[in-house]
Amino acid sequence: MRRMLVALVLAAAAAPAQAQIAAAIGKPLPSADMAPGQLSVRIVAGSPSSPVVGTEVTLLVNGAPRIARTDSAGRAFFKDLPAGAQLQAKVVDEDKKEVASETFQLPADSGARLMLTTRKWEPGAAAGAGPMAGGGMPEPRQMSGEPRPEQGDPPGTMTVRLTYDDFKDAPPVGVPVQLIGYDANFGVTYAMKSTDKEGRARFEGLDRSGATAYFAMTLLPQGQGVDRLISTPATLDARTGVRLILSGAKRSVTEPVDDLAKLEKQDNAPPAGKVMITLEGGPEPGGVVTLVDAATKHEIGRGKAEAGAPDPSEVQAGAQFDPKPDIAAGMVRVHVHGGAMGTDQPLPDIGVRLIAASAKDAGSDDAEHKTNDSGIVELATALKEPVTAVVSLNGRQMRSPPLDVTKSGGELEVQARWPSSGKQQAMFDLIPRVGQIVYAETTMHGKQYRSLPFQPLADRGTRVSLFIFPRVLFTFSLTSRIDDAYFAVNGRFEVSNNSWAPYVGGPDGLIVPLPRGFKGGIVADKDQGDVAISPGEGFRIVRPIAPGTRTFHGAFSLPVEDGTVTWSLDLPFGAFNSGMDILQVPGMNVNPPDGVEHRTQDVPQQGSFYVLPQISILPNQSMVMTITGLPSAPAWRKWVPRIVGIAVVLVILAGLYFAFGRRPKVAAQDRRQQLLDELVELEKSGKREKRREQIMSELEQLWDDAG
Repeated sequence: MRRMLVALVLAAAAAPAQAQIAAAIGKPLPSADMAPGQLSVRIVAGSPSSPVVGTEVTLLVNGAPRIARTDSAGRAFFKDLPAGAQLQAKVVDEDKKEVASETFQLPADSGARLMLTTRKWEPGAAAGAGPMAGGGMPEPRQMSGEPRPEQGDPPGTMTVRLTYDDFKDAPPVGVPVQLIGYDANFGVTYAMKSTDKEGRARFEGLDRSGATAYFAMTLLPQGQGVDRLISTPATLDARTGVRLILSGAKRSVTEPVDDLAKLEKQDNAPPAGKVMITLEGGPEPGGVVTLVDAATKHEIGRGKAEAGAPDPSEVQAGAQFDPKPDIAAGMVRVHVHGGAMGTDQPLPDIGVRLIAASAKDAGSDDAEHKTNDSGIVELATALKEPVTAVVSLNGRQMRSPPLDVTKSGGELEVQARWPSSGKQQAMFDLIPRVGQIVYAETTMHGKQYRSLPFQPLADRGTRVSLFIFPRVLFTFSLTSRIDDAYFAVNGRFEVSNNSWAPYVGGPDGLIVPLPRGFKGGIVADKDQGDVAISPGEGFRIVRPIAPGTRTFHGAFSLPVEDGTVTWSLDLPFGAFNSGMDILQVPGMNVNPPDGVEHRTQDVPQQGSFYVLPQISILPNQSMVMTITGLPSAPAWRKWVPRIVGIAVVLVILAGLYFAFGRRPKVAAQDRRQQLLDELVELEKSGKREKRREQIMSELEQLWDDAG
C-alpha cells in the first residue's frame, strides 16, 4: 500500500517539472478539476515563483474580448465560456509588448488552464537557484526585483545592487535604497541605506523565520527624471542571505522605467498630485481608507471609498453570424448594440472592418467603416477565404469568429456590455516628499487589509489596489482509487496567502487537515523541506506562508470498512475551485457532499471516473461524503486474524503460567524431599524430638497446600 502511495505522489509531483512547464507556456491544458466553460490564465514573470499580480488579462472569445485581473497568485479566471469557443489569451508585459497564447478551442467536457510569462523563462528560478541558473548572465533588467539566495552571505542579510542595465557601467553611488518589511502580525518596519562605491546597499539583522516579507525600492536618477524601482516581496530563512538587483534602463534611454507597473498596472492612473486606491474583491460600500507614511507610521490621508466612473474599456462582447442567401457573397451586414449593464441600444460610430481570418495581426484602423445611428454598417470583401470582423469598441479591438462569405453573405450581430458603475475607490491629494513611501489600509468585514508599499511620484499620479480577499484560500486537486482494503488518494494541495504579508498558522506551523481516520500520509520528496505529516491531523507546513501560493503534493489512504469509505474533511479555510476524481469500480456508489456538482467521465486507457469538478465550500465547514458498494474483504479475512490473535494470547498466557505459576509447586516438592531426608536422619539418631514435631507439622502443611 505504501509503495503505491509513493508511486502516486511521484507521478503527481512529476507533472509540474520545469521542462514541462516551459513547453506548456501559451498552450492550454484540459483541467478535470474545473467545470466546463471555465478557463484559468496564470501570468508569471519568468518563473512560477514570480506571479504577476493585478494585471489585466484579455481573453478573445470567438474574437470578442473579455477582461479579468490577476489575483495574488497571478491567476485570472474566466467563467461561463461557450462550449467549443475559439479562445486566445493576451497580456501586456512591462515593456508594453503584447504576449499572447496560441488560439485554441475550449474543451467541451472540462475547463482548462493556461500560463503566460511576461519575461524570458528562467528554468531554475522556481527551485531557488536564482535568475542566473541554467545559462549565461542575463541582462540586469531581466533580473531586476527578483530576490535570490546567496550561499556566501550571512543569514538575515539582504544586499541590493543598483545598476543602469549594465554591470560595466559606473555604479550609482550614494543613492538611497529603502527596505519595507510587512510581518505576519501586521507590523511594518522601515530601513534606509545609501549605496556604496560598488552601487550596493546592505541590510542586516533581518527576520530569518520567513514571517516577514521585505520590499526593496529606490528612485534611480535617470536624466531629468527617475526610474521607480521595486522588488517583489522576499522572505528570508536561517540558511543564507539574499541578494537582488534593482536595475533602471540604460543611461541612453529617455523613457523612464516604472517597476511598480509590474505589480500594479498604471493604466487609467490619476493625474499628478493624486493617489487612487482601488478596492478589489469584496469591499464594503462606503468603507474608510487611510493613507499611511511607511517611515513615520503617521496617517497622511483619510477618505471614503466611493464607486468610480464606469470603465467602458472593461467591455465584454459576443458575436453571432447568420448566413443570408439574399445577401450577396462577400457582403456582411454588422449590427452593434448594447451598452452599460442593464441597457441595450444601438451603438453608433463603432469602427468595423474585415480581414482574413488567418491573419494574426488585426492591422491598422485606416480601413474602418463606422456604424450608423442604428448601429449598422455594411462591408464588402474581395477575399476568397473566410474573414473575421474587427470591431473597435471603447478603445479595444475585438475579432469575431471566422465568417465564410465566399458563397453568400450574412448578418453579424455584435452585443457589447460593460459595467454600469466603476469599482469602489478612494482618491487622495498628495505631493510626496522625494523618496516617500506610503501604503493604504482599511478595515472591512472585521479584518484589516493593506496595500503593497509604494513610492508616489510628483510628476504623475499613482494607482494601487487594496485586495479585499479572504486571507487564506485552500485548494486541492485529487485523484483516488481503491487499492485492496484501502481508498488511496493523491494529488496537489495549494494554500494561497492573499496578503502582502506572510501568514503564520501557529508556533508549530500550519495544519492542512486530512479526512478523519486517514492512514499512511506521505509528502513528495521535493516538498519535504517544509511540509511534514502530523499523525491524526494532516499535513503540517512548518514555515510561514509567503505572499502568493504554496503548492505541495502528497498522498494518504482511508480504510474500506464493510465496503464503505467515510470521508469527513474539516475545512478551516474552506475549499476554493477544488476538484476530485474517483476511479470507478463495479457496484460503487458515491453520496457526494451537499451542493457539489458531480458527473461521470470516461478517460481513454484509464477507465471511468466519478468526477467532482467544482468543489467550493465556505470556511469552517466540512466536506462529508460516503462511498459504498466497494469490494469488501471475505469474512474469513476478518475472523482468521482474530482467531490467530486469540491463539497467540493463549500461548503467551501458557508461557507465563509455566514460567511463574509452576515455580511454587516445584519449590514445594523440593522442600518436601528435603524435610523427608532430615526426618530419616532424625529417626536414625533417635534424638531431637522437638525438631521431629516441627518437620511433621511443616510436611502436613505442604501436602495440604498441594491438595
